[in-house]
Amino acid sequence: MRRFFSFILICMSTYSFSQDSTHFLSQISSEDEYALLKGDPNTSKFGEVDAVKVLYDIINDSIYFINSDYYNYHVSFCMDYLGYDKNSWKFNYNNYTTNDKRAYLMGTINRFYKKNIFTLEFSVADNISIAQVKTFHQKIIENFQLSKDLKLFLNTNRMLVLSSNLIGIETISASDIYEGQSLQILNQKEAYGNLVFVDAKDIETAQVKYTDIVIVNGTPKELPPVAGVITTDFQTPLSHITILCQNRGTPVIAFKDAWKDSLLRLFENKSVRFTVHKDSFEIINVETTDVDKYWKTKRDSIQSISLYTDTSIQSILPIDLINKNSINIVGGKAANFGELVKLVKELELTSKTPEAAFAIPFYFYSNHMNTFGIQDRISQFVTSKGEGYDDKMVRDFLSDIRQQIMESKLDQRFLSEVSKQVKKNGFTRVRFRSSTNAEDLDGFNGAGLYDSKTGILNNQKKSIELAIKKVWASAWNYKAFMEREYFGINQESIAMGILCHRSFPNETANGVVITKNLYRNNYRGFVINAQYGETSVVNPPDGVTCEQMICYSDKNDSFYGKKKIVEYLSYSNMLPDSLDKVMLTKEVTLLTEEISKIKMAYYSKFHDQNKEGTYYNYGLDLEFKIYGSERQLYIKQIRPFQN
Repeated sequence: MRRFFSFILICMSTYSFSQDSTHFLSQISSEDEYALLKGDPNTSKFGEVDAVKVLYDIINDSIYFINSDYYNYHVSFCMDYLGYDKNSWKFNYNNYTTNDKRAYLMGTINRFYKKNIFTLEFSVADNISIAQVKTFHQKIIENFQLSKDLKLFLNTNRMLVLSSNLIGIETISASDIYEGQSLQILNQKEAYGNLVFVDAKDIETAQVKYTDIVIVNGTPKELPPVAGVITTDFQTPLSHITILCQNRGTPVIAFKDAWKDSLLRLFENKSVRFTVHKDSFEIINVETTDVDKYWKTKRDSIQSISLYTDTSIQSILPIDLINKNSINIVGGKAANFGELVKLVKELELTSKTPEAAFAIPFYFYSNHMNTFGIQDRISQFVTSKGEGYDDKMVRDFLSDIRQQIMESKLDQRFLSEVSKQVKKNGFTRVRFRSSTNAEDLDGFNGAGLYDSKTGILNNQKKSIELAIKKVWASAWNYKAFMEREYFGINQESIAMGILCHRSFPNETANGVVITKNLYRNNYRGFVINAQYGETSVVNPPDGVTCEQMICYSDKNDSFYGKKKIVEYLSYSNMLPDSLDKVMLTKEVTLLTEEISKIKMAYYSKFHDQNKEGTYYNYGLDLEFKIYGSERQLYIKQIRPFQN
């Protein structure tokens, strides 16, 4: 008999009303009435939530709790039911931008049902006044009987400013909601496998198999290919775990109580099917034969991929000779960086790219690997794998390969040429960044697989030679090897180039931008994750939360762009007392405006017109930093984003 276990985080209610005829209610006094109207929020930025739209007709002093089955937007209710006779642009301008011409006040009641918290949220583009907020909130309280504690959600920079004058109305911040969640949906997929529990610190020694569905206590520094992931730590949508699992098509959630949950423990070391839904997940017992069949089908579908390497360029390349088509010569990171440098100059942006940039082509890596017989060892190992690899054998072999790379001396003419280039550029500290032909590919992101190192001119402990060899050796990191193996990439065809530029010790802030709205399909808005200092956004220490935002200044229109809207999803928990945010509002706006120009240029030049997808859903993944007392904005990386 199969055991069934499911977390379904939707409150199921029965009610006697007819949804076919009820367009709105003027009052909500019971769970049945709420259930009649409720639906999903327009964005998926938080989980464990349902919502009801509410509208107040100022002229007629009437309030409407709107049926979500009929109306996705307030404007459609006004046009289709209340008879509003002007166009949607005029509606939005009069009822969101201005305050003196308003006919309606509009908001959404969100219920975070795990904690039974009700919040009132306004559109991020709403310029509602303090007096209107108070009036609207009071009208709702008078007619909403499920809770007298309706908290005002401070979701934007503007609402944060207004909140100090909203005496008598309880408020709630994005961090309060984010920290109060217990379940976070990160990738809605399904997989079969063996359910195992592994502590994050033991992930490298636990010999996890690719057929395992892993419940991880904490956030592991690396994640080998597995069938599914349940982590106890919440992740940003841009964390390495999230990106890796989305790239692999692996179901993944964060569930804070997973490690100690007694029901989940019933499935430990059992064959299960793991399914992630929009706001819930299921784990169901299956037979071992079901798991075997699933993975046989998956393995049979993998095709071997051999990557092309051009080793004809035998000299250091200045960055202005490199563009996006140089990936077979210098690797994905350097090729995209060369394109970025050109665009920043052409578009005359105030943002900078890191100075003193150049690239080390594949030739030097290939020459080093062949000179010392390392490539032959790799070829012999790959040829001998037979039906598969023994995990310990793989780890031992890769450790030997990395050690051999580190112990073999660099060609002195090559090293001299690199040192000469560093001296010429005037910066003694240089960041040597991994740039392989196995990253930024269609369907293979390669995020976080390889290492980047800093080298300092005339410094023995952090020498340029040591930095170069460490970057080359990282091509044979265990996580990189296993990721390529999972996707069927021919290990013998891997090559490592290096992108070089000045380093940035003691940076003020760092972050990542995705040029699409990850929480609302085909909708404007850039997602920005930022962190104070040098602490990683994509692979943070345990318990560290970054500043998560959506900015809508990617288009200079009156409804969104000119309002300088920044919507907050969480705040950094490692700021000094002197700061309340990682980035100033003007910095977030500037970053969005400038990257929107880069996105438009990339879309025009490189978007495949034969592929489905709109401009709003076209994503680029950019990394940035803020540096120095003048808080100069640097964009240091760009690559296509797919999820």
